[in-house]
Amino acid sequence: MNLKQIYNFVARLNKRDKPYIIADEQITLEAGKWEGFLEHDHVLEKTIEIYTLPNKEGERVLAYTLEKKEEVWKTYLKVFSQSDVLYITYETYGDMVEAEDINKLQGAAYYLENLIDHVKNKLNFHHGDKVSHITGNERESWNSRAFQRDLDITNENLRTTNENLEATNQNLGLAQQEILNHKNTKDNPHAVNKHQIGLGNVEDIQQASKAEFILHKEDLSNPHQVTKTQVGLGSVDNIQQASKAEFNAHDQDTARHLTSTERANWNDKYTRNEIDNKLAALEMNIDWKESVDTFADIATTYPEPQDGWTVNVNDTDYTYRFNGTKWIAVSANAIPKATSQIDGLMAKEDKNTLDDMNSKKHTHSNKGIIDALTQTVINNWNAAYTHLSDAIKHITAAERNLWNTVSNKVDKVSGKGLSTEDYTTAEKSKLSGIEANANRYVHPNDANTRHVTDTEKATWNGKANASHGNHIPATQTVNNKKFLRCDNTWQDVTPGNIGAAALEHDHDSRYYTETEANAKFVSKEDLGAAGYGDMTKAVYDTNGNGVVDKAESVAWTGVTGRPSSLPANGGNADTVDNLHASSFTRVHSGSVNLGGNNNEITTTQFINLLTNLGAFQQPHWIARGSWSYASNQIITDSGFGKIHLAGCIVEVLGTSTAYTIRILTPTTSSGGSALTLNSEFVYINNGSSYSPGWRKIWTSNNDGAGSGMDADLLDGKHASDFLPRIGLTWNDLKGV
Repeated sequence: MNLKQIYNFVARLNKRDKPYIIADEQITLEAGKWEGFLEHDHVLEKTIEIYTLPNKEGERVLAYTLEKKEEVWKTYLKVFSQSDVLYITYETYGDMVEAEDINKLQGAAYYLENLIDHVKNKLNFHHGDKVSHITGNERESWNSRAFQRDLDITNENLRTTNENLEATNQNLGLAQQEILNHKNTKDNPHAVNKHQIGLGNVEDIQQASKAEFILHKEDLSNPHQVTKTQVGLGSVDNIQQASKAEFNAHDQDTARHLTSTERANWNDKYTRNEIDNKLAALEMNIDWKESVDTFADIATTYPEPQDGWTVNVNDTDYTYRFNGTKWIAVSANAIPKATSQIDGLMAKEDKNTLDDMNSKKHTHSNKGIIDALTQTVINNWNAAYTHLSDAIKHITAAERNLWNTVSNKVDKVSGKGLSTEDYTTAEKSKLSGIEANANRYVHPNDANTRHVTDTEKATWNGKANASHGNHIPATQTVNNKKFLRCDNTWQDVTPGNIGAAALEHDHDSRYYTETEANAKFVSKEDLGAAGYGDMTKAVYDTNGNGVVDKAESVAWTGVTGRPSSLPANGGNADTVDNLHASSFTRVHSGSVNLGGNNNEITTTQFINLLTNLGAFQQPHWIARGSWSYASNQIITDSGFGKIHLAGCIVEVLGTSTAYTIRILTPTTSSGGSALTLNSEFVYINNGSSYSPGWRKIWTSNNDGAGSGMDADLLDGKHASDFLPRIGLTWNDLKGV
């Protein structure tokens, strides 16, 4: 085993920008699955391709998933396939050398160093071994004696061979005699036993006779107590087996058995692996978006959708996909039930009804009668039904009875319109001349019932009602606040006269009598007597802000509620509500030079600068660096790049022993790092034993590639908890 196999070395790739490096790997699957890290780092996941043969040949495998591990620079892959070996190709922009790589390299170097020392020691020992090596003189001496010794050995071998031949001839003679003696011996001269002739298990006892064997053979009652295990049926239960008739009935049961057509149809279905690959291929064209509450929310949340965007609606649990023109429902539960006007799904009740109708389509009690119907019979029946339905040609039983019982009917006479009762044309003409709704009533015009003329009606309409008495009061002037009462008199409009309760005056009435106003308010004369001329609002509040513009000087002794004495510093109050200035936030400056000279400083130097500016003398101190690069300094050890303090807002909360510093950087900078612009940095120091350090706040201004803000969780879940966009497998479809 070589060092590469021992330490699993993989050639590392130098990091570089485009064009990226193309890498190939071969993996071996077990039980249809392989999982692990790809050999190289910083893989462009969208370039991963897996095939069953090298060089992107064979069948492409799409059943795989990607997972995020703590080693974010690595790619962890799970692949599912029936192939034993697969080939992966992908692009990468280089590897990261880890401590593990260095440890492996050091281990290999240590192993190699020990191996070299071991080999060197063995070589030195072997080189000094005088027993294992010969000298030059020994080599010449042995080489000169080799031929003579070979001759001696050959002569000795020939002598031995002659002796062996002589002994063999003697033995042959003896062997011939022994063979002859053995041939004539009949009492088992070799002491052959039953084991040698294959009867080792036969006991030396008397055997059964032929008759006894026949009786035993014909005894069918299991004379040897044979068990089912002995006859090879140890796994068969002692239960009754199906009869031939039952087996035939089962064999002919088409509901339980497949036909060749059914088997062909089922064999034509997709395999699970094929479904995985097709689902994965389909998933590549789907872009799942976050769900919304209603269908109307889709247009608001995703005003500019792209083809393939897929959204689930919470209130209906329908799934919609944008097809490039509009949102269409794609989930099975979004398909409506079918109606007489709309295609759709069939309800289970409708399916049961349809099955019942189909099973009974030729099952009814009068099927023989229906089968006997012909078109001729139907035509004759229709003609008969039409005749029978003619109410004009036929009379009802009531009509027949009525006509048969009329005794005073008038017979028709020729030349007469109706009957023998003469009805002349003159009478008909007279009747035709009468207007519609006319009658022959003549209104009487006697003393009791004669008509009233228009003049009489006008005169009567101008008379007063009898309830007004025998006279009409005099006419009143307009708007004199009087009304004509039922007793025919004019009255003033008062609560008593109109039958209402007297209204007592209150402030809600909004009107006062002169007496009430004089009792409640100061009159103009009263104000004049009090010298109100200098106390009008126009005089003491000229700007209308509700505050007296000025007042005459008042002696200190005339001020009520005054302190007993003023502060000794001449009026600069030492506290406000018993709080000193150190208890309040201090805005140090809207533009201050934070250090100057455009120097690069450390965090410790920055803290010293803030101390000199008095930042730790009150609980909250704030200042803004002047917009001058030359007048401010640069923090270099934040861990996120250089922070130029020009234009930055610096806040300090706390004391010199426990404090928090916040820095807001501007949108541009000269001398700082691009990654520190548009950002917020916080430094917390609660003492050296509590890990003081900087942190960068993630905002919409600094999000994006290279920000270093790779969020590890989304609502408490890792990326592996979500459905992948590509590489979808059967196991990913939970509940399917």
